Amino acid sequence: MKQRLPLVLAALGLTLAAPAVIAKELVVGWAETNDTLNPVTTGKRNSGPILSNIFDTLVWLTPEFKVEPLLAKEWSVSPDGLVYTFKLREDVKFHDGTPFNADAVVKNFAYIFDKNTQSKIAHGLLGPCKTAEATGEFELTVTCEKPYGALLAQMGEPYLGIQSPKAIAEYGADLGQHPTGTGPFKFVELLADDSVVLERNPDYNWMAPSLNHEGPAEIEKITFQIVTNPQARVSQFQSGQSQVMQQVPGLHWKTLGASGRFNTYEVPISGLGIFAPINASAFPTDDPAVRKAIMYAVDQTGVVQLAEAGVYPPSHTPLTEGLLGYDPAIAEEYSYNPEKAAEVLKAAGWTMGSQFWEKDGKTLSLKITAIADKAHYMALAQAIQGYLAAINIDATLEPLTAPAWTAANIAGEMNLTPLQYIAVDPDALRFWFTDGQYFNWSHWSDPAFTALLDKAVAEQDLTARADVYKEAQKMLLDQAVVLPIRQNLDLTMSAKNVTGITWSGGGFQYFGAATIAD
Repeated sequence: MKQRLPLVLAALGLTLAAPAVIAKELVVGWAETNDTLNPVTTGKRNSGPILSNIFDTLVWLTPEFKVEPLLAKEWSVSPDGLVYTFKLREDVKFHDGTPFNADAVVKNFAYIFDKNTQSKIAHGLLGPCKTAEATGEFELTVTCEKPYGALLAQMGEPYLGIQSPKAIAEYGADLGQHPTGTGPFKFVELLADDSVVLERNPDYNWMAPSLNHEGPAEIEKITFQIVTNPQARVSQFQSGQSQVMQQVPGLHWKTLGASGRFNTYEVPISGLGIFAPINASAFPTDDPAVRKAIMYAVDQTGVVQLAEAGVYPPSHTPLTEGLLGYDPAIAEEYSYNPEKAAEVLKAAGWTMGSQFWEKDGKTLSLKITAIADKAHYMALAQAIQGYLAAINIDATLEPLTAPAWTAANIAGEMNLTPLQYIAVDPDALRFWFTDGQYFNWSHWSDPAFTALLDKAVAEQDLTARADVYKEAQKMLLDQAVVLPIRQNLDLTMSAKNVTGITWSGGGFQYFGAATIAD
């Protein structure tokens, strides 16, 4: 009688090894360091995609800016636009086991508006909607001081990700080291300037409808490996050490994309694009003529070609394409015209000295700042510097560490600096060009401009609202307090066996529905 092999092995005290199970692990080559993983206190755009995988928001915003249910199942708005009532999911728990309910959201609101929290972005997204009340265990009522048409869309940004109230109470100032949400991935580890590690949330089953995914994420582990050097990030990806590469450098985007070996994702990111606020309070850019000369002197197409191999569309408007209020017609106010730049300076009393423009015994010398370890910003700054030099403006470039750069911008110790800002609603202009805002790095404001924003955000009709934002943008260009540079795109590549990477509205990368083929 023949015995089956397993029985023979068992008699000999041996066992068959189980087939090896290949873990679904993903390494993402990440371009920037993180200041914190606390969504309320972060001031960095590149923290947003990581946060969106840890934290859920009340609503999900699609790339087309459609608002979908997420932690909130449904909602209604009062006829006067002041009261929002949200019906919340009843089957959700935070990663630490704390139940999600209306009281948890109320505590999040209180945390956001606590002055000791020092929120950088989150509190601004809520605008005048500062009162949250649990009107039932799973019913939340938010009351606004005045109508705020931006609220629902902005509630889909990761900076308003809902945090565990237990974690808020327990960790205090160290909350950013212990991010605890309800999202598809749980926090495992943060190594400063090195990596962020997440693991799958096995209980997750409430992804937004448009993602067409039920149950937990397929990916078991994600390591966001921080590689700030662009060439090193490319090498890591080409060698297979990472399966996803973020912020692909322009030249490599062309060559690697043409090879057909990788999946490519070219995702528009809405907001203010890549731009440079121009400091209206510091010499010499406190002179409107100097600011306007800068606008005429810089060729955005040439800047992108020099700095980033021309892979991005240039921008000539404060708001990006696709965002409410975008108007290509206002781009015609300035076009590359170095002769016009010189005329503007002459008309304002500037005269040509031995090398640079002069006025009242002072040389037209200005400072451009950029974050030293962000190659694309350094390249953009150098290109702008070159265009200004071509019309005899003495522009110096000062590379700074990120903290020093931020401090210089807040203090007004620069004349212009290239950066980006992502937004899902045009009311984001408020954060950059009105009094008392963290990001008012142009150091300019005008009551008439603020009044336009107030009028726009209270408007319920979208067409009428867009018209007001067009008028507001014309004012910014007329005052020359912002130099648009280019449209913002997320250029991402992945290995061929990685699919399903998605982006929420605003361009925040999301891995909850991603898959890795064996």
